[in-house]
Amino acid sequence: MCDAGSLYEFPGLPDCLDRIARAELREDDQLRKQSLEQMREWIAKNPRIKNCRTDDAFLLRFLRTKKFSVVRACETLQKYLTMRQTYPKWCRKLDPQDPEISALLDYCALVPVGRDSSGRIVVMGVVRNFDATRHGSDDMIRLNMLVTEALLDDEANQIAGFTHVFDNSAMTMAHVTCWTLENIGGYLRSIANGVPIRLKQNHFVNVPSFAAQVSKYCLSYASEKLKSRIFCHRSIDELRKNIEPTVLPEEYGGTVPLAKLNEIFKKYLLTKRDMLLALDRMEIVLGGGSSTDQTHSGKDIVDAGAVGSFRKLQID
Repeated sequence: MCDAGSLYEFPGLPDCLDRIARAELREDDQLRKQSLEQMREWIAKNPRIKNCRTDDAFLLRFLRTKKFSVVRACETLQKYLTMRQTYPKWCRKLDPQDPEISALLDYCALVPVGRDSSGRIVVMGVVRNFDATRHGSDDMIRLNMLVTEALLDDEANQIAGFTHVFDNSAMTMAHVTCWTLENIGGYLRSIANGVPIRLKQNHFVNVPSFAAQVSKYCLSYASEKLKSRIFCHRSIDELRKNIEPTVLPEEYGGTVPLAKLNEIFKKYLLTKRDMLLALDRMEIVLGGGSSTDQTHSGKDIVDAGAVGSFRKLQID
């Protein structure tokens, strides 16, 4: 296993990752090599996939998320490719040097802030920092996809997973009303089905009562496993009792200001710029001409339609 360019490292991290890979993912050199070969063979045989990354770091995103079940990893890869083409406004041209994206990054609204003692990358969302009077939910999703894609190429994050923390203090109605039901449904279905991420914990702080119904609607898309990893806290003090304060920004009990952490991340994004832009070269043929494909129903395309041709293929 190799891991170059990891964001936030600490002494002993490689040993920590090796233990997690063996214990949680069943990963070893032989299984990894065999699974990568089978995945590449499947991609080559799939008539719908016209162009796809086949390097180790990319394919391991899917294998590790599915604990080296090649069948499930291939299904998720096809859903991922379908998602990217179904929702180009969220997934394409994720250029950290683009003025609009750079402006979103300057808000310090979604920032990787550290790595906990279990090796997990901690991503902090500060809702009040996002100007919902100027930007809508499409921009929120686009920012999230940029952060996620950049971090998923890091093998440490593939193995140890993610912890998300969302501070909803001073959240306004604009942060809720900028979301359409179509965007909520499309985003949650796509993320749940197509993004190969090991989401270990989700912490929500100070969720206002007016957002409760939206939260309830969002949870209707979550699996029981994901629901068990969601924690709600009434205050920052309560959050600090349930997460290592040292991995949080200075404003929340850590040592480094959020703005400084954001600058570190923006520099990191520049090292990932070529990779992010190259993702747009991947291509898959959408659907088979069904009415659901023609109407671009996110649920049908990403979930059902994407798996159709998979079942016709065999992995020897």
